[in-house]
Amino acid sequence: LEAAPVFPLFLPTRSLMMMRRAAVCAAIIGASCFSTAAAAAAAAATVLVQCNASTLQGCPAGLSCARQDEKWAQCVDCSAAQFAIDCPYLWDANLTAAAEDVCGRPCLGHRGSQCISISCDASQNLTCVSSAEPWSQCVDCESSAFHADCGFWSEEFLAAAETACSSVCHSRIRLL
Repeated sequence: LEAAPVFPLFLPTRSLMMMRRAAVCAAIIGASCFSTAAAAAAAAATVLVQCNASTLQGCPAGLSCARQDEKWAQCVDCSAAQFAIDCPYLWDANLTAAAEDVCGRPCLGHRGSQCISISCDASQNLTCVSSAEPWSQCVDCESSAFHADCGFWSEEFLAAAETACSSVCHSRIRLL
């Protein structure tokens, strides 16, 4: 028999940072979903499960173990849909690279996702737009998509996107 791992009451700083990132990302995913059921399903699918960094064992069926470094590995869902949700927001560069290797798929940004640590999916004709803010986002410069999205961007990001896409936004919303 093998003893079950004992988790100390005090978690290392890295674990706390990963848990905080997961909580923030779950909130972002929940806020971006259109229904309560979709938000619940997305949040349930992003549960953090640690696996053995030395042996790459210990993941439940359907998940694969990706090693971030010699001390941290976690189980990742390699299905196309969940991978596309998790990779842009929940993983740092090392874990993303490990997940890409173990899952055999690239982590590419989709319309509206960040492109600070990953590239935008060129097959979807997306452009990575950066503003003076510490944010970069994949933007679809096709006219209907651009106008559907541009009304929600900050003034600073909008200016950068208009330049990158050679387009002018006519869909600005006015907030009270």
